[in-house]
Amino acid sequence: MDMINRWTFMAALMAISGRGLAASPLSLNDFLNQVQTQSPDLQIDQALTSEAAARANGSRINPPMIGLMQMKDSSGTNRGLEIEQQIPFPTKIKKDIETRQLESEVQKSNQAYRRALILNKARIAYFEFWGAFEKLNIAKEKRDWLKMHAKISRSTTRSDSAAQVHLLGIESEVDLLENEVVAADTSLAEKRLLLKTYAPDMSLTEIKPVTPPLEKINLDPKSKSIVIQWKEKEAQAAEANKSLQKQSYLPDIIVRYRGYSGNELMARSEELMVGITLPFLFFWQPKSESAEAFGRSQRAQAELKKAELETEVNLKSISLKIENLNQQLSLLDSKILPRAHKRMALAENLSQRTMEGLNEHRTVMLDYLEMKLKSVDMRLELEKSISELLVLIDPGAKQ
Repeated sequence: MDMINRWTFMAALMAISGRGLAASPLSLNDFLNQVQTQSPDLQIDQALTSEAAARANGSRINPPMIGLMQMKDSSGTNRGLEIEQQIPFPTKIKKDIETRQLESEVQKSNQAYRRALILNKARIAYFEFWGAFEKLNIAKEKRDWLKMHAKISRSTTRSDSAAQVHLLGIESEVDLLENEVVAADTSLAEKRLLLKTYAPDMSLTEIKPVTPPLEKINLDPKSKSIVIQWKEKEAQAAEANKSLQKQSYLPDIIVRYRGYSGNELMARSEELMVGITLPFLFFWQPKSESAEAFGRSQRAQAELKKAELETEVNLKSISLKIENLNQQLSLLDSKILPRAHKRMALAENLSQRTMEGLNEHRTVMLDYLEMKLKSVDMRLELEKSISELLVLIDPGAKQ
């Protein structure tokens, strides 16, 4: 390549790499911080947790009944007061409180799992935005480089038929790449808009992603999966509910007081009644409720066992996949890409006045850009696997 063409080529590459410098950088941490404060889904889960915590407070006993009485007969008018209170069997009160408290714990665990799920979906959305941004830049770089290569081919040989065939092929590739750039630009716009579903108040005007550093995940063998913690709480709550429904055979205590003030012909009177309900007489009702609670408890235990098996298998499978992808990405970025870049630099010194030189010049540059594209795709696959892993372990503190 002559000196003028080489400087023109380098200027074009600098112009490509300089695009988007006016855009505001958005890091992964900044985005996830906005998600935590703005996500409607996280706000809904927090509200549900607050509701469950409110339901868990205090005992649940029917309020007392107070009535004013007025009786008229031949003796005149007699006024009185009636107070009635139904008191559940003491063990019922205790089991009811325990059940509601465990149900509140279930909601807290569910919120933690949902939070992990939402944050990691947002994390994937960010990396897809980053990938679309990188792919658009690579597509533009490939298009602009092929335009430069076409200019070199056009100025090198004007009478050689093979060179003309080569030039026509390059021009067709340039036209196809124009479509590829448009498609990549559309994809980037879609990925940028998707960020709004996680952080509605975020401004999307002129933002560009910042390439996050690779994250190293250390699995603590003693730590318990967030999914298992949630399912354990569900099983405990179901067991407590089963125990509560067994209490439905026990009677409730009813205390009632009546008092009349009396009149000229009737003396003042008072009446106190203590009674019990007899739920066991309609045995099919408590029996049905108890059987339903037993089935729910069995289901919760089975779901816990299933979650333990699936989590164990998934943790091992995803960990192996992450390790493999890390090795591939490290090899690609540390050896294959630098080698392709060095090959590209050497190809610049070849003469572009022969078909062999033109073909080599085209091939090495496109190989380098394909390797860059492969690196982006592999990083996306790695980050999606990491997100799957973070949902299984306790990723609440991950940013």
